[in-house]
Amino acid sequence: MAKDEVDNFKGLKYNPSLENEAVMLFSLLIPHLKDSYVIDEYSGTFPDCFAYRNGQRVGIEFELLASNFNHENNDNLTKCSLLICWKNDERSTTKREDKEFFVVKGHEIEIIALDKIVARLEKDEGLKFIKNSGRPDIYRGEERFFEQLREKRPYRYDWIKELFDYVKQSEDLELRWGGGTRWLTMRIFVKKWDVSPMFILGNGSVEVDYQGNKAIFPWFELPQETKTELYQLFKNPKKKPWHNIPMETKTDLDNIYKALKILTENSKLYDNVIWHMKDAVKCSSK
Repeated sequence: MAKDEVDNFKGLKYNPSLENEAVMLFSLLIPHLKDSYVIDEYSGTFPDCFAYRNGQRVGIEFELLASNFNHENNDNLTKCSLLICWKNDERSTTKREDKEFFVVKGHEIEIIALDKIVARLEKDEGLKFIKNSGRPDIYRGEERFFEQLREKRPYRYDWIKELFDYVKQSEDLELRWGGGTRWLTMRIFVKKWDVSPMFILGNGSVEVDYQGNKAIFPWFELPQETKTELYQLFKNPKKKPWHNIPMETKTDLDNIYKALKILTENSKLYDNVIWHMKDAVKCSSK
């Protein structure tokens, strides 16, 4: 993009790829929203923000994606009225009067997805808040992830980059980037199941999830047949639901490739991934 194009545009250059960018986008949109908002305070704790919406004080939590919400056990849960995100990918969403909601431990939270508002304002009013859609070439999560990896575990860099290239070329697997308080995460999703049984942290740690992790993604339990194969491969006799995978030798790396093959092949055989939707069903360990 030429410099004069940037100078003449007011808004985000690309779609939000971080939570803070979603916060900035919401701030830009406030004057154009149907409801009125007056920001009272932004503490950064949960909920992130308190504001007056049409004169009523509400607690607002910001996330890049609705599914990133993981405050089920927070004492302030009932103080959160709104979840404002870039995209609503929450599977348990219900609609009522053109609004979207989800329920966490009996507490209903409204979801406001900014991508829909941006699209509506551009279509109906000719207002454009994002110059381009996707960030070109390299997604910032990917870039920072490998920076962290090079800094913390340089001796694993080549192996993990090899895994990255393998997943990128796979028709059955997909990479998605996640953030944490310290380390970025490269999550490996099985496309058919839309779950990520394996992920790699920016510090070089590799983990496998057999039935999800309520503190991170509380949503699935792999088919028993798949779990059994992975238990045997990674020597997990106690069948822990979350298991750190060694990556110190070429054999360890080969086992990770074997696990990815097991996951892709099993996804074609079994459809019975069990979903655990925000307390709708409790995780059961087998």
